[in-house]
Amino acid sequence: MIVVRGATVMDGTGSVPRPATDVFVRDGRLASLGPALTVPPGTREVDGRGTWIVPGLIDVHVHLDTPMVFQITDEEKSRILDHNPRAFLYNGVTTVLNVSSAPEWIFDLRARQQAGRVLAPRIFATGRSITPDGGWGSRHGGALTDAVGTRATVRQYLDMGADAIKVIIEDGLGRSGAYKELPDDMLRAAADEATKAKRPVVVHAINLHEYKRALAIRPRAIIHGLEDPIPDGDRLIADLRAAGVFVAPTLSLWDAFGSHERHPERFDDPVLHGSVPPFLLASMRRPEYRAVEKKRFLDVARMDAYAWADRHLPIFKANTLAMHKAGVKIAVGTDAGGPVGYNFQGYNTIREMELLVEAGMAPIDVLVAATRTGAELIGAADRLGTLTPGKLADLVILDANPVADIRNVRRVRSVMQGGVLYDRGVFDARAVAPSRQ
Repeated sequence: MIVVRGATVMDGTGSVPRPATDVFVRDGRLASLGPALTVPPGTREVDGRGTWIVPGLIDVHVHLDTPMVFQITDEEKSRILDHNPRAFLYNGVTTVLNVSSAPEWIFDLRARQQAGRVLAPRIFATGRSITPDGGWGSRHGGALTDAVGTRATVRQYLDMGADAIKVIIEDGLGRSGAYKELPDDMLRAAADEATKAKRPVVVHAINLHEYKRALAIRPRAIIHGLEDPIPDGDRLIADLRAAGVFVAPTLSLWDAFGSHERHPERFDDPVLHGSVPPFLLASMRRPEYRAVEKKRFLDVARMDAYAWADRHLPIFKANTLAMHKAGVKIAVGTDAGGPVGYNFQGYNTIREMELLVEAGMAPIDVLVAATRTGAELIGAADRLGTLTPGKLADLVILDANPVADIRNVRRVRSVMQGGVLYDRGVFDARAVAPSRQ
């Protein structure tokens, strides 16, 4: 039993912050919230005066097995993958949806997290992306050739306990046509098998054509933003709202394309140093290292993806705000990892929140996007996403007010997951190993 005394609580519902509030946790769940709570003898008391408490953050688009860079040894990759879960916890992210990793690997990691054998965010996971041979996701493995194989693969992932099925429609950035677009019969086959099993589908799509193809299968979510200006009179946003489709814009992904190349001072952020293994940051600081990374990524993209992202980020932001204003549910997702070079695990979850505010969303609405909406998207709103009695005790204690400035979400003091309170420092990339507070 733990009680945090006298904090300002933002419960994830978008309601007015509650000052001088106690949060009482028993057996891993939120037992009660209120002023000057009476608690049982033996309850551990934590002074929360001057702090702000928010639900544990949820990132709905991550790749825990991705090391962010091409130039890496097997030993270095192992070290990065070992730290990636801690990077999320260091930044207050207590739940993730991992959308495409080797299924045996990610489902084993999920099982070990659920059993308490590894310290990591709560993991919800798909198998590999459903993508055609020669498609955008085919370079990661698991590419498919026809609808029959698609059905069999989706059933395999469902039998392994997949929480969702991910499909990639995209044919390459910027309508480049550099990769094969997912055929209709494979798209329908994946959606049909998931629907029969009552599992949601999340779709990788980024332009108007792809968004409309995605809408045709009524997915749970589209997990990238929209790159195209929306023509006058187009019903896309109204149709997204009517179908109840969530959108995770991944603004931080497009922002990450070359961001530290343009702004090398960002390497000096102390929170970044706590998020990323020191040896990796040391390599990424070197201009010659970054030049090789850029060349290799642009070779994969088969276009100048950095210039494309610079041109299109304002459009992504404008469309995100238009969707939000129209009532489309916006969730926080980063596509963290991947060989963009600067899409840091955990650290960029907060960057996504900052960019949503830059796009025009109010900080309190962004907090909802990062908590309650994320839980709704992954189908866990009954136990996660808000500070509500009976739900799992996942929360973050901050040293500054995130409503006054969303950047204060980086001011993490402690992280609680399942009622266990950890000092942020135990997740630091420079720490030897985490331990319970």
